[in-house]
Amino acid sequence: MKVTRASDYAIRALIHMAHKPAGTTFMRSELAQECEIPDSFLGKILQNLAKSEILSSERGKKGGFKVAQKISDISVYDIITAIEGDISLNKCIFDEDFCSLVHSCTAHNMWTDIQEGLIEMLKSYTLAKLTEKY
Repeated sequence: MKVTRASDYAIRALIHMAHKPAGTTFMRSELAQECEIPDSFLGKILQNLAKSEILSSERGKKGGFKVAQKISDISVYDIITAIEGDISLNKCIFDEDFCSLVHSCTAHNMWTDIQEGLIEMLKSYTLAKLTEKY
């Protein structure tokens, strides 16, 4: 698995947003400039985060984006899956038809264990935890 630039930018933007008081509204263009993220790319990222209900969005003159949940409830796992979809290290983990050895292959068990550990670790890092470190 490779964390894409979109996920990295999403995490960076959300950490920035989490440093501000709860309920703060952010304009996309200002957030893009402050986080050094291309504006149009950030727009797509913010829309995905809004669809996943991590952010809320409002149109209009006083519109923008704001964090929709408590930062202690938003994990890095939530952010990555909002941007990338489900995490899967190997296709055999989620598609049993992909490999006929899925029930007898010890590598399958290894990939499953590693993926479960990775997901657990990503869930352990919340925005609240990340903002404490900075």
